[in-house]
Amino acid sequence: MMSGDQVVFARLDVAEALGIWRRATGEVVGIHEVSDGLFALDVQFDGHELLRGYVSALFRRVVH
Repeated sequence: MMSGDQVVFARLDVAEALGIWRRATGEVVGIHEVSDGLFALDVQFDGHELLRGYVSALFRRVVH
């Protein structure tokens, strides 16, 4: 994933726990390498605070 990519939650239980609609599309606004090639993302969903440092495996990129 890259900054600017549109993403949705791959783990719908996490979306529900955060109060975000299951199919809501967010935008990657930051990427951070945390260790050994693992990445954390900052993702902005409309109407929600910025999600900072979430494991990239929680999301999947929206392919148009």
